[in-house]
Amino acid sequence: MKINTEVAMPIPTGNCWCGCGSDASRGAFFAPGHDKRAEAAVVKVIYGSVPQLLLAHGFGPDARSASDALDEFQKKGGAYL
Repeated sequence: MKINTEVAMPIPTGNCWCGCGSDASRGAFFAPGHDKRAEAAVVKVIYGSVPQLLLAHGFGPDARSASDALDEFQKKGGAYL
């Protein structure tokens, strides 16, 4: 999978990026735990579910393995979180 290089690198603003209105710690994008809240919201709104997200990007039990893709990404020097 190709990384989208057209999206600018985000910069923390001090506000939680999930949209809750909370403050985020210095250098953080989210209040604690709110990264998962934002992630879940986007998956639900755009795809409906995690399996639908995976299928939309060519992953699944009869397609590419997300686990293998992550291993390959890391072998090429990509950082996992």
